[in-house]
Amino acid sequence: MTNTEQALELKNIHKRFGPLEVLKGVSFSAKEGEIVSMLGSSGSGKSTLLRCINLLEVPDEGQVIVSGELIRMKTKKDQRKPADNKQVNRIRSGLGMVFQDFNLWANMTARQNVTEAPIHVLKLTKAEAGKRADDLLEKVGIYDKSNYYPSQLSGGQQQRVAIARALAMEPRVLLFDEPTSALDPELVGEVLRVIRTLAEEKRTMLIVTHEIGFAREISNRIVFLDNGQIELEGPPDEVIDNPQSERCRKFLSLES
Repeated sequence: MTNTEQALELKNIHKRFGPLEVLKGVSFSAKEGEIVSMLGSSGSGKSTLLRCINLLEVPDEGQVIVSGELIRMKTKKDQRKPADNKQVNRIRSGLGMVFQDFNLWANMTARQNVTEAPIHVLKLTKAEAGKRADDLLEKVGIYDKSNYYPSQLSGGQQQRVAIARALAMEPRVLLFDEPTSALDPELVGEVLRVIRTLAEEKRTMLIVTHEIGFAREISNRIVFLDNGQIELEGPPDEVIDNPQSERCRKFLSLES
């Protein structure tokens, strides 16, 4: 594998909201099949960084490279934006995003939520998309809820539908934005079990999470963000078990 060995590269990412600089030059990469968990306190920039990867937020500076392809940018009237929306849409289709608040379509059943994008974006037939949805809903353990609407599902069930929906696009990289933070404690385990299964399949994943033990268990690498910058980065046994940063030690003690 050539330059596509890197599934994802971020170079010097800055993001500002008015006078507030949320990201202050973040750079890191994830290889194909690597699982990277991002830790940090609220407001450290984790979710904003995730949204910059698929251009839900446009970085004010820096480069986003997905599978070796640079997302081209332009500046117009002092505003930075993608140079080619078709390129962004194509690259986005290979980035599966799972949000903390599920973001399911309320007027569609679980099965319809999973089939919608493959039909309209990947141009699968209804039969092909339906077969894929059935297989994925079975995979995440809620095939029996295929015809339920989101309002009829628990938070954990909704999040598993959201994971199935992301998988239906056959993404190169899966992005998880605190996938358990909106769940009642007793429902967290069912979602983590699904993510653990995906980790065993060696899928490339970037996971923003407060589940420290889970991050230690499944991650190849931990990135600890503090105040919009990477404070510490390395294997779980270094970052979590023996952190060489006072800020990281304080964060871990508060989370434990």
